[in-house]
Amino acid sequence: MAKSRRSRNKRNKSSSGIGTALTVIGAMALLIALVGAGVFLTINTEKEVALDKNSLCPKKGARGTVAVLMDTTDELALVTKNEVKDKILEIQRTLPRFYQVSVYTLNETGLNDKPVASICNPGRLDQRDELAQQGLTANPVLIERKYGEFESAILLAIDSVFEKEFSAKQSPLLASLKELSGVIPTPVDIDDAVYLAGKNKIVFVTDFLEHTEIFSNYRSGLNFEEFQNSRATEKFGKSYNDLEFELLMVRRNIEGFSTLDLAQFWGKVFKKEFKTSIRSLKILSGEL
Repeated sequence: MAKSRRSRNKRNKSSSGIGTALTVIGAMALLIALVGAGVFLTINTEKEVALDKNSLCPKKGARGTVAVLMDTTDELALVTKNEVKDKILEIQRTLPRFYQVSVYTLNETGLNDKPVASICNPGRLDQRDELAQQGLTANPVLIERKYGEFESAILLAIDSVFEKEFSAKQSPLLASLKELSGVIPTPVDIDDAVYLAGKNKIVFVTDFLEHTEIFSNYRSGLNFEEFQNSRATEKFGKSYNDLEFELLMVRRNIEGFSTLDLAQFWGKVFKKEFKTSIRSLKILSGEL
């Protein structure tokens, strides 16, 4: 009888030992899995970039700037304003992360060098890595909230410009362009892996009817020789090779030449006199 009890005790101790060993092995496996998951997340988590709370730009600066220059020297029709807003929305949708949109205006005295708004794209959720999109390494709600701030700031800026009356005695377009090219900040690298410095762009919304004492399309029409003989090249000449240059041209009903003729004239001026090219040109359909 005593022998039987001793056998049962040995079996119980043996079973207990195996159970303890299995528990330890299980705990170690769990610990290894947790450490592995932690290492995986650490390696694959996108490095957070410190942002300025007002501009939403990296504290180091923006990777590039899209400067929208609004010519407010002549009134725009409602349909043209809507075309411009649609273009701004397109710019926002395609803007890379950590690029900046700045909205400037010009009037009869020249460029207003303080932008109406200037804000960076902090990144939509679909511009973040997969782990952030899944909510494992970032807060998707916070990401979308910051992106919403970026979207609304630019649209509010455009609306505030359109609410004002457009009128002026002269249109210093070339002077404003030259000045703006000098105030746009130089693009910077945010890191060496993904967010490299890009190239600045000016999107110019204008009828491109230059009208100053130095040169005027109203006086000289599209006479290229008169432009060459004026002081315009000396005064406003500049190469824009460090910029991408896009023109949204407002159609005007001007006697003697068409908007397309005017666009070709300025294309020739920029190529021959300023040694640069207008990369993209679109004639807005709204004005008659």
